[in-house]
Amino acid sequence: MKRFISNILTGVVGVASAACLWSCSDESPFDADGVGTVHLRTVVNSITTRAEDDADAADRDEYLRRNCVVYISGDEGLVYKEKGLDNVNPSIPLKSGHYVAEAWSGDSVTASFDKMFFRGYQPFDVTKGSESNVVVNCQIRNVVVSVNTASINTELIQDYNIKVKNTRGDLEFDTSNAGTDRGYFMMPNGDSDLEYDIEVVRIDGQTFTKSGKIENVQSAHHYILNFTYDNMGSTGGSAGYVFFEIKIKDENLSNSVVTVPSAPTVSGVDFDADKQLVALTDESIPDELALKICGFGDGLDEISIDPGSNFAFNDDASTYQKSLEKGINIIKASTDKTDNYHHAGITCVNPKYNATTNVSTAYLKFSKDFISHLSARDTEHVINVKVTDVSRRTTVKPIRIARADAAIAYEDPVVLKPLDTDANPMAVSATSASLTFTLGDSYEGQPGVEYRKDGDPDTSWSFVAANVPAAAPRRAPWKAPSLQSVTITGLEPGTTYQYRACCGDFHSGDVYTLTTEAKFIIPYADMETWNAFTIDGQKNCTLPGIDADEFWGNGNPGAAKAGVTLTQGSSEMLHSGSLSAKLRSQKATVLGIGKFAAGNLFAGTYVKTDGTDGVLRFGRPYNGSHPSALRVWVNYRPGVVEVKTVDAVKDYIQNGDMDKGQIYWALTTAPVDIRTKTKNQKLFNSADEEVLAYGEYSFDESFGSDGVLQELIIPIEYNVKAQTQKPTHLVIVCSASKYGDYFIGGEGSTMYVDDFELVY
Repeated sequence: MKRFISNILTGVVGVASAACLWSCSDESPFDADGVGTVHLRTVVNSITTRAEDDADAADRDEYLRRNCVVYISGDEGLVYKEKGLDNVNPSIPLKSGHYVAEAWSGDSVTASFDKMFFRGYQPFDVTKGSESNVVVNCQIRNVVVSVNTASINTELIQDYNIKVKNTRGDLEFDTSNAGTDRGYFMMPNGDSDLEYDIEVVRIDGQTFTKSGKIENVQSAHHYILNFTYDNMGSTGGSAGYVFFEIKIKDENLSNSVVTVPSAPTVSGVDFDADKQLVALTDESIPDELALKICGFGDGLDEISIDPGSNFAFNDDASTYQKSLEKGINIIKASTDKTDNYHHAGITCVNPKYNATTNVSTAYLKFSKDFISHLSARDTEHVINVKVTDVSRRTTVKPIRIARADAAIAYEDPVVLKPLDTDANPMAVSATSASLTFTLGDSYEGQPGVEYRKDGDPDTSWSFVAANVPAAAPRRAPWKAPSLQSVTITGLEPGTTYQYRACCGDFHSGDVYTLTTEAKFIIPYADMETWNAFTIDGQKNCTLPGIDADEFWGNGNPGAAKAGVTLTQGSSEMLHSGSLSAKLRSQKATVLGIGKFAAGNLFAGTYVKTDGTDGVLRFGRPYNGSHPSALRVWVNYRPGVVEVKTVDAVKDYIQNGDMDKGQIYWALTTAPVDIRTKTKNQKLFNSADEEVLAYGEYSFDESFGSDGVLQELIIPIEYNVKAQTQKPTHLVIVCSASKYGDYFIGGEGSTMYVDDFELVY
């Protein structure tokens, strides 16, 4: 529902960052025991991507609005989640406690000229009976780079190319785009600098190059590359010798605010304006029916009502009908027009502007006398309230009133919310589905969900009960719906199911479908297929698979320079079939330098050898499913560490200790680059931005009986990012020496692995 997503300018951003909660005295408290109500607003602060026109800006804002994901988590985990700012509930009842509201929008891309990423984070507390507003201020998370083309002297330089890069991506600026485009970078974990390579063609045709770094870059900062020159005198050409330097200008974008706009909101005071008001007797009619109307940023321009053909008074109230003229702008109408409305029992408290929150608030009120003169007919009365702000954003709110038993709308006692796996990727797994529904306070029977396989209408429905008690029959309007959930288990992978809400004798006519995730089958998981390949110029590098770059990688290409094979197929010890993978740590000498090399196997590729060090890429394309664990059969025997330990690992392992092995696995949104060279070392970190889930097992001693592989199940833990992003890559890493990245371990440490399988 479209509520409380406002156009907030710089003033409210300052308030939001300092104290993002303020009391709302104009609305009555949510009076359920131990519960408070939160009104959530999300502000996406955007900056101009280029010299764009209004249409480009509108398209960008609409994209950010549509793709923003908002969620609230508490001590018990995720309690609320929605994708799209227009779908966020205006009032969210929460139990007393501490919560965090977060929001993401845009695209987290390593390097792009047009994709930006925004993120906001705001803790808050809920107390019994309270009402509070929470603002989640989404700031840009990119590092932004541009080129000041005005600093490029075209009398000295005729052409140029500027490449800006981090360890995972790059962007190129040249004469076609440098004057208009900004580059947006998401920095990989461990990266602190952006590098640039510049090639300049002088006016006489000579080419010069220069490289440098923008050091210690920060998100929400704009780094502008400026050219400076020093003409050192003639070198025989008319242009002279041009020596250029790059100066970096750093702009903080934290206060850059161009927000996603929002339409006005209309909410009930002391009643739910989304529900039908039942007014059968004078006693049930409120003394006053009041609507709170809010306009954001630009202020309100129009409030009008349409009492149309679906609205009628009693025969003795014809004067009321005559007093109502359709479409009158109440806040700008002449006195005689508004007097007619007052005579009919309709008043409007004109908008008041709050400079602190940048919100304009008005109240539209209908008297008890007005409601009592509505006819007691068999259909409900509908008053359409239309609100338009200065920017011409419009909201039309139908106010529904029943004056007779036959006009009462008895809505479904259980209403399912269709699954949106884009907004909640973990709602459906290979074997289960978590569904949410609203449950009215008046229902009979046991609420729950029915499901069956799609495509066979004769198949009987299976029932899963919600964790709420069954209720006895009661006939009353549906008033205060509560959000409930139910999980269907025991589903088959890659299968489509129908599902619907039910409660006692009620079976919803709305039937939805869901498709469970397909299991991901790990290629060459049985370790039966091995071949020798030429990789990075090294021959006879053994890998599982038919082609060299299918799924598995290992350190054999680097070790091959020393005539050593670290990992190979073996029949010495196995779980099934005829082969397993044998990973053996060894000492190797390359270019006269002796180094320790860990026996290893990983899902990924060996990119190249950098001197005596390896450059690897962990992760292979993945189907996006959500397994619970990795199963593998293992035998491990450690050797004695005979290498002097380095500071990074001396607290974990020492010379003379028994070696340690490790298997870890992860689901990520991108492959992970690994560099073992000490100077530019980049190792895997489970806290990296692209990691959505991680599990590991460390072997601190021998594992498995002599000559036997033992089953090992490694559970995986999903982090909060997995609630909004789907994994695109699978990482599996096995090492006979856990600290082999630091060239520390025991000679002869050996690990056998066989039959990898994801558990769902």
